[in-house]
Amino acid sequence: MRFRLRGVHGVNTPSSECRLGSHGGRSVCGTRPRSRCTLCAAGLYLLSLTSVAGIPAQGQSGSGTSPVAASPEFAPGVRIDWQQRRVELDAEIVLRKGALELFACSPHSREHESILRVRARPLHVFQAMGLIGLTPGAPARYESKGERWVRATGETVSLTVRYPSKGVDTVSPIEAWLLDVKHRRPPGEIDWIFSGSRTLDGGRFGADLDGTVVCVVDFDTALITVGDLHSADNELLWLEANTDAIPPVGTRCTLLIQAASEPAIQIDLSGAGLLSRDGKTVSVEAVAKLALAFPQRDGKPAVILRVEAGVSKSVRQRVVDSLHRAGVARASVEVRNAASAAKRPAKPDSNPGG
Repeated sequence: MRFRLRGVHGVNTPSSECRLGSHGGRSVCGTRPRSRCTLCAAGLYLLSLTSVAGIPAQGQSGSGTSPVAASPEFAPGVRIDWQQRRVELDAEIVLRKGALELFACSPHSREHESILRVRARPLHVFQAMGLIGLTPGAPARYESKGERWVRATGETVSLTVRYPSKGVDTVSPIEAWLLDVKHRRPPGEIDWIFSGSRTLDGGRFGADLDGTVVCVVDFDTALITVGDLHSADNELLWLEANTDAIPPVGTRCTLLIQAASEPAIQIDLSGAGLLSRDGKTVSVEAVAKLALAFPQRDGKPAVILRVEAGVSKSVRQRVVDSLHRAGVARASVEVRNAASAAKRPAKPDSNPGG
């Protein structure tokens, strides 16, 4: 029998080779080689089928009277809302003031630089995200040959937090709890990337070891991270907690993860005046063609032009003008300064709790 699983690393994977959550050849259960983990794959696949089809999971009523919010627990601290195609993580506010390297971390890891602590094991979060159809890529990584960091890849996701406020559940984008250090205001919409962490020597899942659940700077074990590069050097940290917007420490809340609306087309403009997408050089005409085919979104750009340091205003304007002449509305192009990262690597500490 063959069945297809969309999501993690094994897109269109036969049952004889389970790759759900496989890093370094390990299965989702973390105990068997993927080639022998058909039971693990089949169990998770059938779980998704029964939930999507409306067949009650264990502990759910079949009467249809149960509230939608009562999503079944996939793993400790992790629930999947199949109707909304959303992963829900139990969390607690542990920090309201100070510079940040993460938004959410695991217990006993980086609570001194993270707003939320989530109870779930990162590997289980990874698996749940795969089951709702999200596709991981790779975390930001440092290339010693070029002495540079390379951006994270993966599917763009939406991150919101649900918390009690005056007796009513309130849902807010997590950006509202962040403050741009330079501009002293919330950073606006951030591209959150399902980078998927990585396997360390010895087969350990990197985010399990480092607690790097949702990162706002460059960690090479990040499960979810920002789309732009941001150094972890203390003097270069770009975000801090937006104290006035965050409920009291100890408040229990829920971190909600789901697919983002169609993300804008990310185009890089280099110091040499070249355009590129995902590391490949593209022409103005190719960018315009992509932009014109992009779904219309109220108030949101079709193209984000990320400009490297050293590019003059005239060069930026020339690119925007060229796109406009090719039929792309000026309002459909947003120009951003690409964040630069320190050349030296800033990898997670061997003792993250210190």
